[in-house]
Amino acid sequence: MKKLNNENHSPTVEKSIWKRGKRGSFVAAILGIFIFSLLTVYIISETGKEREHERYVQAEENIQTVYKEMGENLQNTAEGELLKPIEDSKVKSAQSSLEKVDTVSEKEKKKLTSMMKEIKIYNDTVPEANKLQTTIDDLNKILSQDTFDEKLEEKLSLLKREISNKLKEFDQLQNATLKAFISKQYTAQINNLEKEFKNYIGVQEEVQALKKMASEQSVGTQEFEQKAKEVMSQVNQLSNKQMAVMMEDEINKAKAEFQQLMAEAAEKKRREEEMLAQKQREEQASKPKEVNSSGTVSEEKEEPQSETGNPEDELYPLEFTMTGSDGFTFKMSRDFNKYKAGKGYDDIARKYGARFYYTPSSDMSYVIIGRKFIATVSLVSGVDVEYKDLFIDLMTFKSKKYTREQFAAIVDKVIESGEPYKVEEGSGGEILSVENGWLRYDVW
Repeated sequence: MKKLNNENHSPTVEKSIWKRGKRGSFVAAILGIFIFSLLTVYIISETGKEREHERYVQAEENIQTVYKEMGENLQNTAEGELLKPIEDSKVKSAQSSLEKVDTVSEKEKKKLTSMMKEIKIYNDTVPEANKLQTTIDDLNKILSQDTFDEKLEEKLSLLKREISNKLKEFDQLQNATLKAFISKQYTAQINNLEKEFKNYIGVQEEVQALKKMASEQSVGTQEFEQKAKEVMSQVNQLSNKQMAVMMEDEINKAKAEFQQLMAEAAEKKRREEEMLAQKQREEQASKPKEVNSSGTVSEEKEEPQSETGNPEDELYPLEFTMTGSDGFTFKMSRDFNKYKAGKGYDDIARKYGARFYYTPSSDMSYVIIGRKFIATVSLVSGVDVEYKDLFIDLMTFKSKKYTREQFAAIVDKVIESGEPYKVEEGSGGEILSVENGWLRYDVW
């Protein structure tokens, strides 16, 4: 009976069991879907965060690379050099990478945004900064090239105002590093320019005063040479070497003019004294002759000339002195044992019936006929066009740079055209010019 009961289940019981199993499977399925969804959302979220972090890292790397380049440009730009801009492609790439960063913290993004802003300010400022440097370079050119430009001071004042206004604009920059660079780089140059300009004006005035002394012969030789030495010392302290060379040339010209005018004044005085002596002799000769006690006329006895006297030695003694218009006496010498190069000049002078003399302890020397100066030989040499052949021989011997034929061609061209012949080589050079029939040859 029990066996029969076990084999024959009740339909109601079986149905109940089936329902319970189906409900469990459904719950399990729902639970599985829920868990899968949660996992999916988590994975997607983490993947998004990872990608966002990668975009931030990429943006940070791009911006820092450009920012570093900006800093290196500011640090490595030497005084007087132009500032290098950052390539637009690099700036655009850095900006683009920043725009792709969205969900990072406000603090992190603000840092990158601030760096990007400084980079843009830098690139916007570069053209203005370089324009400022160009203006400073123009100032330097004016000081070095337009040394005796009458409007020099006006030009400098105008450019200085322009630079000052531009620096005020730069003071508004928000980037402290860039602001410091602008102030240090350009303010220092402007201060140096102003200092150099003041030195230039002072030295220029001293040079002009020296030239005035030379032309007016207002001081004696010793005082003039001392003044020339002092002015030359000031010139040597100028930082602009091109300007210093130009001013040194002016000083040498003043010295040559001083010596030339002094020699001419001495020659003029000699002629006046000679004319006065001649007049006195004529007056003496015209006086009635005295009658002595015996009734005969007494005659002046002529002093016999020295039998040993050499007319050439009398006309061209080894040394003699001349007195300038200032009353200062200077020596003329042809002692070629002390100045051996003078012998070569003297041999040339003799071909033209002249002699060569030099002033000891000076850079001046002359070619004279009798007591007439016909040529000067120095850093500034000169001669009347009438004696151009003598001049060609003298200068060819002096410079050793040209053959006689080469220098003669240069001289003839200058005389015919009236245009100077000028050559500059580094800090040296030469100018050959003609004015009012006078050939002048400057060498420095």
